[in-house]
Amino acid sequence: MFVNSNQLTDLLPYYLDKLASIYSKKEIENVFYTVCDYKHHLTKIEVKMSGKRLTESELLMHRTIIKRLLNHEPIQHIIGEVEFYGLSFKVNKDVLVPRPETEELVDLIIHKNKLNAPSILDIGTGSGCIPISLKHNIKNATVYGVDVSEKALDIAKQNAINNKVDVNFILADVLTDELNTLPQMDIIVSNPPYVLESDIQQMSDNVLKFEPNLALFVDDNNPLLFYKRIVYLSKHLLKPVGQLFFEIHEEFGKDVQLLMQNNGFKNVKVVKDLQGKNRMVIGEKNL
Repeated sequence: MFVNSNQLTDLLPYYLDKLASIYSKKEIENVFYTVCDYKHHLTKIEVKMSGKRLTESELLMHRTIIKRLLNHEPIQHIIGEVEFYGLSFKVNKDVLVPRPETEELVDLIIHKNKLNAPSILDIGTGSGCIPISLKHNIKNATVYGVDVSEKALDIAKQNAINNKVDVNFILADVLTDELNTLPQMDIIVSNPPYVLESDIQQMSDNVLKFEPNLALFVDDNNPLLFYKRIVYLSKHLLKPVGQLFFEIHEEFGKDVQLLMQNNGFKNVKVVKDLQGKNRMVIGEKNL
């Protein structure tokens, strides 16, 4: 046995000891209680109060999880899912793990929308977290999600089924496809690749080794590549006074704002996230 007893609570010191070289104490505690939630269906308080004893197979499961964590695999991949905007999403190496900043983007769209039954397009849909969350909260919306990765769309479709919502997923390359088979939209949203390739050295292995680079990185010499293309498409795909929402690299807020203004969008604003960083740009199509 690799711990002093088979008490679940005795595993926390083991996690802290084994993972101290790569995670902070707070991060390790969060990982431990996340595992307990998903694998034992116990909250943090219940873990402390339950006195649960683990079987040999459960102890082996925790040992395997720690080995995978030591290989920098994201805990979301290990447990196979992540919570996003109150819903559960399956994730794997083919999709980005949804980030808290993107929850803020979803929240912004929900609160800005004034229509009962808007048509919404998410470009670069990945796990489907954005369109599925929007459909779940705007019941009468007609929602589309576009992605270049067939494997990502497989995950997104499963997530839509699991969350009991109807989203129309489309395989297309936004950089080359005109998307002219789609109807005009009230809302277009995108969280496109915006991490500069020069930032790779600053990124952790759990991102570089286990998340799709295709969905993350953009050439330093053309950091607004996807924004330029999506703004161009939105000029044709948005209805008059339709809204465009972007998640952005914090350093390019003003650049994306200017790009939208130069292409005829009005009321263009840079919006900060809860950390005080420029994280979203929103604007309206002119009549």
